[in-house]
Amino acid sequence: MEHAIALLIGKPASVFSLAAAPYKPVLPAVPVGLPSGLLERMPDIAAAERRVAAANAQIGVAKAAFFPRITLSLLGGYESGDLSKWLTWPSHFWSLGPALAQTLFAGGSIKALTDQTRAAYDGAVASYRQTVLTGFQEVEDNLAALRILEEEALVQAAAVKAAQQLLTVTMNQ
Repeated sequence: MEHAIALLIGKPASVFSLAAAPYKPVLPAVPVGLPSGLLERMPDIAAAERRVAAANAQIGVAKAAFFPRITLSLLGGYESGDLSKWLTWPSHFWSLGPALAQTLFAGGSIKALTDQTRAAYDGAVASYRQTVLTGFQEVEDNLAALRILEEEALVQAAAVKAAQQLLTVTMNQ
C-alpha cells in the first residue's frame, strides 16, 4: 500500500514510508436529522412518491371524461383541377369551425373508470406508505448496528488493553 501511495504522490517507493500508528477505530457520530434526511434521498421512496402523484393525475383524467370535449379546427389550402389555376383566388379554400362532443350513454363505464383510477391511487398510496416504513426500518436497523458496533469496539479495546497488561506482567515475571 505504501508503494501505491508513493506512486500516487509522485515519489520513489524506496524513499516513501508511513509511520506506524496504533489502530483506534472511531465510529462517526450520527446527526439528529440523519434518518429523515436519508429517507428524503432514497430513490425507492422518491419513485413511490412519483407513482402516487401520477395516480392522482390519472383520477383527474378519468373525471375529465364526464365533461364535453370542445375542439376548434382550422383548415386551409389550395384546390384546383388545373395546375395553371392553382394559385388563383377561386382555388383557395379555408374552413374554421368548433366541434362539441359528449357521450350521452356510456352504461356506467366512465364512473367505473373513475372508480378504477381511485382504487389504483389508493394502492399507490398504500405502496408509498409501505416503502416509507421499510425505509425507516432500514435506517433504524443500520443505526442500531452502528451503536452495537461501537459497543463491540469498546469491548475489544478493553480486551486488547487487558491482553497488553497480561503481556507486560508475563514479560516482567
